[in-house]
Amino acid sequence: MAQTVIRVHEATDLVPAARRVRDVASRIAYLDPDAAPLTVVLSQSPTSRVAVNSKFEWIEKDLPARWDQINNGAGYSATATSIVVDSGVEHFIGDVIAVVRTGEKMRITNVVTNTLTVVRAVDGDGVNGIAILDNDDLLTIGNALPEGDAVGVPRSHAESYPFNYTQIVRTPFGTTGTEENSENYTGKDRPRLRMEQAVAHKIDLERTALFGELNNDTSVAGSPRRYTGGLLYFLTQNNQNMGGVMTEAEIENWMAGFTNPTGEGDSRLLMASALGITVIDQLAAGRLKTVPTDKTFGIAINQWVTSHGRMNIVKHRLLENGLGGTGFGGYMIAVAVKRLAYRFIANRNTKLLIDRQAPGDDKWTDEYLTECGWQIELPKVHGVATGITG
Repeated sequence: MAQTVIRVHEATDLVPAARRVRDVASRIAYLDPDAAPLTVVLSQSPTSRVAVNSKFEWIEKDLPARWDQINNGAGYSATATSIVVDSGVEHFIGDVIAVVRTGEKMRITNVVTNTLTVVRAVDGDGVNGIAILDNDDLLTIGNALPEGDAVGVPRSHAESYPFNYTQIVRTPFGTTGTEENSENYTGKDRPRLRMEQAVAHKIDLERTALFGELNNDTSVAGSPRRYTGGLLYFLTQNNQNMGGVMTEAEIENWMAGFTNPTGEGDSRLLMASALGITVIDQLAAGRLKTVPTDKTFGIAINQWVTSHGRMNIVKHRLLENGLGGTGFGGYMIAVAVKRLAYRFIANRNTKLLIDRQAPGDDKWTDEYLTECGWQIELPKVHGVATGITG
């Protein structure tokens, strides 16, 4: 083999790369170690609790319905006394209803399915009835009954029983026996992989909490596969498309909807995409204050106080767009945390299970396993904003 003769002092560019000791950091720089604020908050909150079954239910009960609409396709004259509405089941004899557009008050004397018989213009101001349009809003404002009247028909309204499933999420990892006993610049593989895959597992749980769709697949006998529903599955009310450039007036209008129910207080956790955070920073300049991390499970939170309520704002890195530019980069999700619960099967909360490989395998396999679901109560007290482009 021919020799390479060097006729100068050896310099760094003349030393073969194979002979040089590489300067490699002993730590790996991880891109996104904490992108799961919802999982972090709920897994440590008092709402986190055992689910005794893979299907878990909760009970919800709203206030009695007070709003209805005219439903006949044409409207009614100023003297008509038989009117059709969307939902007659909500009305009772003696109820006083207001036609909001005109201010006229009517008293119900009979209800047959969705047809109400009414006495027009009971306001007492001497003004006759006013013509009613199709889809006019009606508001039940109470009832008016005569002295000595019979007790009438008892009334109440039933509760509902929403449900969700626990979903099995597994994150296995491992190396061969040879790799396990080889030297690496970053140290032993097992502790490194356990740290890395714990983060990956937590992010998988967070994506499930955000984007999961409720389903129970029993197509394979003896091996049911359950999918837990996430926030965007359950939160179907107070959803507002910001339609591009988001204004402070639009945010206030959106907040007014989900903070209107008084029983939930005025505080919400607002998880916003990077773009949403940018817009809020610009709109609320000088009005944001940082909340101490020892009060927020170690998550960086800014607080924005408005007349509608207090928004605890956190940047959610999983609200992002895909490679083609579509996705969730224009989203914000506001939640009443005490109406959310992290539910897990007993002994199936996130665990590190070791040595899962088959006997005789020349390798090791560990895994993180979680069987959990999300209890998402009362959609009216939460909100979703979409369509933000700037």
